[in-house]
Amino acid sequence: MRVSLAGGGTDLPPFVPGVGGRIVGTAIDLRVRALVEPFDPGWVRLELSATGLAFTRRRDEPRSRDTSARLLEETLAWTGVGDGVRLRVETDLVPGTGLGGSAAAAVAALAALGASLGRAIEPDALARDAVRVEREGLGIAGGSQDQIFASCGGMLDLHFDERGVARRETVAAPPELTGQLAAGMMLVDTGQRRVSGEVIGRARHRAEVTAELVEAAGDVARALREGSLDRVLAGMRRGAVAKAGRDPEASADATALAVTLGPLGAEVVRMCGAGGGGHVLVWAPADRRAAIVAALGSAAVRTPAIAAPGVRLEPS
Repeated sequence: MRVSLAGGGTDLPPFVPGVGGRIVGTAIDLRVRALVEPFDPGWVRLELSATGLAFTRRRDEPRSRDTSARLLEETLAWTGVGDGVRLRVETDLVPGTGLGGSAAAAVAALAALGASLGRAIEPDALARDAVRVEREGLGIAGGSQDQIFASCGGMLDLHFDERGVARRETVAAPPELTGQLAAGMMLVDTGQRRVSGEVIGRARHRAEVTAELVEAAGDVARALREGSLDRVLAGMRRGAVAKAGRDPEASADATALAVTLGPLGAEVVRMCGAGGGGHVLVWAPADRRAAIVAALGSAAVRTPAIAAPGVRLEPS
């Protein structure tokens, strides 16, 4: 899965002329695993661990319309696998977390199905296919950053225009800075789940806000490459303010948490993904973590490693 550090949401049109979109972020080690195995000829078996889905159908029966099964059904259709297959997707988090879980599931399923057919895995092509599965197959409005992080991994600086991804650059931050950034990062689970396309659809796309988000991403990219944690955090705060201004309702959970966690030392508090539920990104010095976790009470707090690798094959 992934976390955007700045620029989130600018991978979608409308783009500001001469500005485009830009997102700087990182793959994290919350992973999705897709398992492909032979199954009875003429039959399809679909399983999703997070929802308990376990569905078997004949080849000539209609596809399952279960919400959990639609993504898996679409990956089968995209790869041309009609029957004789068991596809199981394993993840601890159901879709709607704000961390790109649906895209990671699509990438994992496509990679596993492709490998079972002897096809080579090319990360950029895999990301493009996963985008098309969600947009064209499922009709889900969304950008393309999630699929790129899931496929390629690492810490990335992504530029977007009307064609999609215009440029992808790996950010080679000094290891000391990467460690400092990871040590202070917490992902707070709000317990709410939402459909990202619905949140995206109501966001106000004002040119000045989009430009501010893009500039914040540029600030973070430069600071990462130069090894300045203070300036990385300043860019993240700049982006957080712009994101909250773009859709105050979707950022309500982060706004409320900032009131509580700011006095405890939190320096960045921002919704992940489109907002409206899922996770809130909190960054605070490592020595403030205990006080912040205590203030969060029973909320799940995840502390993932960053710059995680992208898709990989593990023969079973």
